Parts: sequence; C-alpha cells; structure tokens
Amino acid sequence: MNTIKPTLGIGILSWQSPKTLRISLESFEKEGFLSNFDEKMIFFSDISDEDIALAKEFGWEYSGGPNQGISGGMRRLGENMKSDYIILLQNDNQLIEGVDFATKHIQDGLKMLHEGKVDLVRMRHRWKVGEFCGDVTRYLRYYPAIEPSDEIVLESHSDKPLDYKDNWRKKLLRFFRPFKVFTLRGRSLFLEKHPDKVYPKQIKRHGDFYILDSRVLDFSDQCIFLSRDFWLNTLMAYADAHPSRKSRPNGFQAPEICINGMWWRSKRYKIAQGRGVFTTYRLDGAYYAHHPSLQGEVKLPEELIIEK
Repeated sequence: MNTIKPTLGIGILSWQSPKTLRISLESFEKEGFLSNFDEKMIFFSDISDEDIALAKEFGWEYSGGPNQGISGGMRRLGENMKSDYIILLQNDNQLIEGVDFATKHIQDGLKMLHEGKVDLVRMRHRWKVGEFCGDVTRYLRYYPAIEPSDEIVLESHSDKPLDYKDNWRKKLLRFFRPFKVFTLRGRSLFLEKHPDKVYPKQIKRHGDFYILDSRVLDFSDQCIFLSRDFWLNTLMAYADAHPSRKSRPNGFQAPEICINGMWWRSKRYKIAQGRGVFTTYRLDGAYYAHHPSLQGEVKLPEELIIEK
C-alpha cells in the first residue's frame, strides 16, 4: 500500500525589517537545510521593492499586501501557502542549530503531527530563546527552581538576577491562586533540566520532545509547526471570531492575545517542545521603545555570524 508523503513548507511574516530578515534568510542558507521543504514563502506586510528584491536574492516565493498586524499577516501567509504542514516564522527568527540536528528535529516533529500525537510543535529553542522571552521570569514568580539547566541563557529572560529559591511570597501565591499557578507549569520547560520529573502528570517525555497540553502552556505565535488546516480553520478561525479588546501598540490584533484564554485551555490541545532550532533576534524595525537596535549598531551572537 502506497502512503502519500505529506508536504512541508516554511513561511515567514515580515514587515519593514530588511536587515533582520536578511540575517534570518542567511541563517537558513546552511548547506542542505532548505532541502527539507517543498515550499518556502515570505509574506510582506506593506510590501516594498526592497522586500521583493530580498526575496528574489534568496530564491523565496513571496506575496504581500497592506499591513494587518501579526494576526492578519500570518493568516494571509497561511492562505498563500499550499503545504500540508507549515513552520510559521517571523522575520526575526533565525536557525540556531546545525543542519543535521535541525533536520532530524523537524522530521520528528512532522511525524508526531502527521500521526496525530500532537496538534502543534513549538520550534523556538528551549535555551537560546533570543530576545523578549518572559516564560522563566513569570514562572519564578510562583515556583522555585528544582534543577535548572546549565544551558539556559539568563540574559534572554531578565537583566536582573532570577530568584530560584522558594519563599513565603511564592507559597502564598500558590495557595491563593491555585488555578493561575497550575497554568504556568508548562513554562518549566524553559528552566528545568527535567521538567517531566518536576510535573510528571502534566509533562511527558516522548523521544527528544516533551508533550503537554494547552491547560499548562500558553499559545505562542513564535516559531510554530502545525498543519495548515489547524492553523487556518481552527486557530485563526477562532481568533477572527473572537477579537480581543487588547492589542499591540500598532492597534492590530495578535494571535497570542486572541487565542490565549479559557477556550485554549479547555481544548487541551497537545503541544510538543524539544530542544528547538530557531531563536529570535532583531536588527531593525523593533516594536520595543528601548530595543538596542534603536540606540545604534547591534552586535550579532556568534551563532548567527555567517562566514562569507
């Protein structure tokens, strides 16, 4: 009996960030990495001639339209792609692992998705998360660290020392806010060396991945791997039908804000997280007022310097 092999695509949403997009595209040029994909697409919000030239330089398909924020842009990106399964990235997501590991990681994730073991695979790196990640900081407001990994890059989470110890304040918060603290247990993935041993009922080991459900881990639109159908007809359909009163500073809807809530938790979607292969680093077009790129030249991490 012949089995039809599912198609795999990689898509990037970009808006007015040519320097950042360039270092991301350069990171994907590692020998053989892009051969994993049947389709590679960039959707440009407020598309420009510079955007088109960049896509053509690196040999990516592209499309574009007026800026509709992250939610609108990522929906359009999915609509413009045809692959059964897609890794959805933004212009500041770069490949941080070697090609051999990344290929195996992606193929293992695809197998779990295609066999129905999980609904979504998070592909952002567990330790080298890059910029603007509050998972560990938020987790440590309520829980102590049991056996923190020595691979964690603390600067990605806070510019102040993190409080690993338990104390009376954390204990009181856990006592008075049991539901709230329960929903944060999945964030232990980005701190603990063995999160499945800390929370064995909520986190299960599966090969090189951990599997947990959406009760204990928020939805993130950073570096996600899922079926095109689940993205468009479930997640984006819900986000479109349930716009949030909250918004990004630019006034547009964001999938994370719309999707996260009781609906997401009640569905108990299965989420996989392994070591991950992508990080987040921005050189221009920063959305944060105090981002280093707005103060001058930013020095790239060594892992992202591509030798010419």
